Amino acid sequence: MKKILIPMIEVGGGHRMIALAVKEAIDQLFPGQYQVDVIDFAKEAGAIRDDKAMKDIWDFALAHPRLTTNVNLLLDTFKYLTRSNLVTKVLFQNFIRRGAQYILEYKPDIVFSTHFFCTSVALFARKKYCFQYKVISYMADPITGHNMWVNPEADIVVTATEEAKKYLISQGQPRYRIKVMSFPLNPKFFSKVTKTREEILGSLGLDPSKKTVLASAGGQGIGDTGKYVRFIYEKGYPLNIIAVCARNEALFKELSSMVNKDSHTGIAVLGFVDNMHELLEASDFAITKAGPSTVFEHLVKRVPPILTHSAGLQEKGNADFCLNNKVGWFINNQEELQDLMDRILNTAILEEYRENIERNGFIRSLPQAPYDLARFVIGELATKRKTRRSRKNTGLRRLVLGTRINIRIMMQKHKKTRYRIKKPDMKGGLN
Repeated sequence: MKKILIPMIEVGGGHRMIALAVKEAIDQLFPGQYQVDVIDFAKEAGAIRDDKAMKDIWDFALAHPRLTTNVNLLLDTFKYLTRSNLVTKVLFQNFIRRGAQYILEYKPDIVFSTHFFCTSVALFARKKYCFQYKVISYMADPITGHNMWVNPEADIVVTATEEAKKYLISQGQPRYRIKVMSFPLNPKFFSKVTKTREEILGSLGLDPSKKTVLASAGGQGIGDTGKYVRFIYEKGYPLNIIAVCARNEALFKELSSMVNKDSHTGIAVLGFVDNMHELLEASDFAITKAGPSTVFEHLVKRVPPILTHSAGLQEKGNADFCLNNKVGWFINNQEELQDLMDRILNTAILEEYRENIERNGFIRSLPQAPYDLARFVIGELATKRKTRRSRKNTGLRRLVLGTRINIRIMMQKHKKTRYRIKKPDMKGGLN
């Protein structure tokens, strides 16, 4: 049985969600035919120090979005110096060693990576051990990204949009190594939910007759979402709040402590959940961050998101998508939230935005995306990897070879015309 390795780094939820979506689609389309393993690569390989460093850096980026944006700009400016292959060699040698050893023991037939550092380690291992597996890198930022996604050594870098493709080309990714395919979400977000809205809200102790807002901040629970939840609750708006705190235990305790049974606003405070598809089914709108999986999970469920922050330029692209297509909003402060809440509660803006979601071509392509990617991966698995020499290297080889030939010709000519010293004969004369 051929083995498909899907490595990722669990920074936030986006990289993991893409990996799981493709795995589930492969398992559904080709049951029992392939071994598909999704791994948190650095952690699974035993590079614990590097794993912690990468995840700490991401948490810091979430907490400091403006600084992260400036770092993104620097990454793009320096281009060749800030690609993932070089950055990985400089910062994560332990990950390279242990990751390569993991791949040596695993022996994949193909690698489908959802994180740029995983792509680099898979490429290093392939070169070190002379493996022939293909490395496919899926760019987890669907609209815009950063320079570390650029990797000319990867067999294919898959992007979700033409905008992302143009960005990669501008940063030096070869055009022939880019493929555009839509953004994969877990198939459960497209499956019919068996529970009714009334059952879902009733199980949380909420009133089904009220509008419901789902508030979350991604897998780490980092950001300004908690501040806006407190604002809505203290204002006493006549609606329900489902507050998902994920792994942020401090936020969970803080929001739980403010619950007042006499409030006009119902609230259910949750920790980490695995039924976001059900919670979205029962929600009318949402407050969340601009992560790619988060945004598009909301949109396929026809739940317009109010975005409160974005981690760098790559997530700003997701916010711009919502604003440009009028399928979501972006707020900077509580005053903007108050104005928007008044419109949501007193106008038909939610219905207008839901109609925009239903008409959007990209959103309509999302249900088929994981299955298209699954077929693509299996198709690539069935063909051998082609090595293509760059024109620059070919030209250099021709120059070197031509120079050697010219030198040899000159030496041959010189050999025929050089003077020879005559040796004296036995009589003392010269021959």
